Amino acid sequence: MASLTGRAFCVIARLAGNVNPIVVEKKHKNVVKDLRSMEPLFRHYFPPIGYSFEKTDAGGVPAEVFRKKKNPSDNVVLVIHGGAYVSRMMFYYRLLNKRYSKASGGGTVVHFDYRCAPEHIYPAALEDTLAVWDWLLSQGVKPENIVTVGDSAGGHLTVDLWMKLREQGRELPHASVLMSPWLDMTAGGASYVDNYGVDPVFGIKGATITREEVKALLMKSELYMWLGDNDRTDPYISPVLNEFDGQYPPTFVTVGGDEMLFSDAQTLVEKLKNAGVEATLFVGDKMMHAYPVYQIFPEARQALKAICGFIRGQYGLD
Repeated sequence: MASLTGRAFCVIARLAGNVNPIVVEKKHKNVVKDLRSMEPLFRHYFPPIGYSFEKTDAGGVPAEVFRKKKNPSDNVVLVIHGGAYVSRMMFYYRLLNKRYSKASGGGTVVHFDYRCAPEHIYPAALEDTLAVWDWLLSQGVKPENIVTVGDSAGGHLTVDLWMKLREQGRELPHASVLMSPWLDMTAGGASYVDNYGVDPVFGIKGATITREEVKALLMKSELYMWLGDNDRTDPYISPVLNEFDGQYPPTFVTVGGDEMLFSDAQTLVEKLKNAGVEATLFVGDKMMHAYPVYQIFPEARQALKAICGFIRGQYGLD
């Protein structure tokens, strides 16, 4: 049973942030404008005592580096933000910096702002992710010291990063955390239909819908403008359709039980586990999309505790 504050937050999300195509059309919403509306908030960031913060150029990509001032470890948490590939990094990602640093034994936390749609389409964001990865390595960071954390589109980029590095015969991150990864642009999973009437962000409360109707709606959604004319079944576009082997990193996946994207997370974890990869699915009952990043209600805090515990374990800090 979801907590009262957790349920309330989902209600607020439904009222304020629903991006279902029917809602968007009915309310004359501009999805890109709405999703970017919070970017100017809290433009200035002051790190906690004992930490430094700087903006930098990471291989041509704007990035932010959060570092422990005394006795930092060699570990790095690379955060890949979400936002449907149309929203740049939001201020609230910075609020998790200290938690990630502590979970990695005093590690450095790196964020970056990849190019977004509609100005830039696939593969721009993946190219930027690879550029930041290469920049980290050029700074002397070893892949074995990097844990990636990605939510929604950032979860998609994390999996694409794995696949591209694997394709190039290169070393992958030490481990990864995915929050509500958006992995199937064909909307093929059962939850796209089953959770349509309960998803606070992408669905419509109480509605029933067929798979054909779901796909018809999603094909016209502005959330997919990042695809351009690319094939939705391409493994890099819908990585959940990919087959994985045992060479992928240990992965911890969180997802809300009411999400239309539930199947994306579930299928990825099943495929990784079947390939022999250490993979865990952590489900927030009755929760919404990417709920752990908000950390203001019990379910989010519980998920963050589990995420940080996973990171600590991967670094051998338990």
